[in-house]
Amino acid sequence: MAMTPQDYEALGLIAPPDRVAPPGGAPDVASLLDRPLRECPDALALADPVHRYSYAELEAQIVRWAGAFAARGIGPGKAVGASLPNGCAIVIAFMAVQRLGGIWVGLNTVLSAREKAFILGHSGSLIYLSGAADQELLAQTLIDLACVGVDPDSATWLAEVAASPAPPVIAIDPFAPAVIMYTSGTTGQPKGVVHSQHNLVTVPAALTEAGTIRPGGDRGVVQPLTIPNVMVLGALMSFWNGKALITRPMPDARTLTEWLAKEDTIESCIVVPTTVYDILEHGLPLPERLELASGGAPIPTPMRKRFIATFGYPLLGTYGLTEAPTIVTDTRGVEPPTGSSGKPLPHLRLVILDQEGREVPTGEVGGVCFGPVSEGKWANVYTPPLGYWHNPEKTSELLAGGVVHTGDVGSVDSDGWLFVSDRASELILRAGSNIYPAEVERVMQEHTELAACAMIGVPDERLGMRTVAFIHPKDPAADTAQLQAELAELIRASLARYKMPDEWRFVDGFERNAMGKIVRPKLLALVQESA
Repeated sequence: MAMTPQDYEALGLIAPPDRVAPPGGAPDVASLLDRPLRECPDALALADPVHRYSYAELEAQIVRWAGAFAARGIGPGKAVGASLPNGCAIVIAFMAVQRLGGIWVGLNTVLSAREKAFILGHSGSLIYLSGAADQELLAQTLIDLACVGVDPDSATWLAEVAASPAPPVIAIDPFAPAVIMYTSGTTGQPKGVVHSQHNLVTVPAALTEAGTIRPGGDRGVVQPLTIPNVMVLGALMSFWNGKALITRPMPDARTLTEWLAKEDTIESCIVVPTTVYDILEHGLPLPERLELASGGAPIPTPMRKRFIATFGYPLLGTYGLTEAPTIVTDTRGVEPPTGSSGKPLPHLRLVILDQEGREVPTGEVGGVCFGPVSEGKWANVYTPPLGYWHNPEKTSELLAGGVVHTGDVGSVDSDGWLFVSDRASELILRAGSNIYPAEVERVMQEHTELAACAMIGVPDERLGMRTVAFIHPKDPAADTAQLQAELAELIRASLARYKMPDEWRFVDGFERNAMGKIVRPKLLALVQESA
């Protein structure tokens, strides 16, 4: 039975405005394997360094795991948390939970025990899948949790799966909560973005239509599958097209290129920009059959140019967010205009709004928002996220006016290219002027001797905020005074005078999160500590 608007409201969510299935495939995750099971049951579906499953074998594993989960009380609306390394187990568990109409909660393995305890408690997870050592650490938090820990590698669980009864047949509501994706908690407690099975399968449907990231080939995935967006772009994209997901834990750049050469059916792989940088710096080869893509953080223009000069094709760039879910725009296999994040996927319409919620003219800067297209085969297929789990206020802000508000500031040009200026939350108000760090960073990244950079705002009694630029040179022995002078000249030639950093700091590297983004609160802490 489909959920009512009152059911969504009780969870702090908003019912989807439309219920239109994506064209060309399954209406939900639960039935995603139906077509490949009919058309190519013996084809490779899933592999890691230890296991390899055909579609028929994968189906048998999913059924057994679903039976074991059902015996432990998992069904519609019941949550399962998981913090596992990349491998077949996490994909099988995810698919089994979706078959039961349950809710999947992915927890990044790098989170602390207290962060994991908060997410498990907030989501109401009944089962927590992770290794024995992680279960021990969680127990030491002294936080009373209702969930039961399960180690998927343990003999106990494997015996339970082998002896599990057939799972019940569940009538899936494609628009019910299916996944809670917890956002970063750097500015407070994490928020849980809720997506339906429909939201999840619409992504591979649209990416396949756009021809993004070689939908007709096997996929290599090294980014953490505990991040649900990676599960969508990896497992669901593969299964939508009847291809294989081949995965392993994130390696260093050299090991990655060796693995890609060995797994000779992989035709696409998404990595973070830092991995692309390491591949280029060390002169590492990539297989000719492979298309590499980058996500998680902006790609500096010099890196783009160097990549195409080295490998002969443009590095695919994307713009997306947890709330979408995943990709909103991509660069479509061409070299985009400098600073652009791509064009929207076929099911999405970009809207740039002013502070009063009015659409601004083409080329003007405002809040980046998006919603479904209203015409053609994709009309009203896209449904926005259901909202934030048990957080009606934030849900209303996110979905105000019937569009998804990204929290980013940017513009769209007359050809439809999106240019993201920065996160609205990272705006620096210096002496009455607005400064977006990404704008300044983009200019500095044109310097060929720069490995990475970041600019933040810190409180200042006179200016309100002052700007601090953190610089990571390629060469540890670089003349920092000379490099600073050259970076300042680049800024002076391109930007208004007030955007010049007030302070410069040189570092040996940056702490990054699982998606390769610089952890900016750590930079603020460095400034505060030195003060």
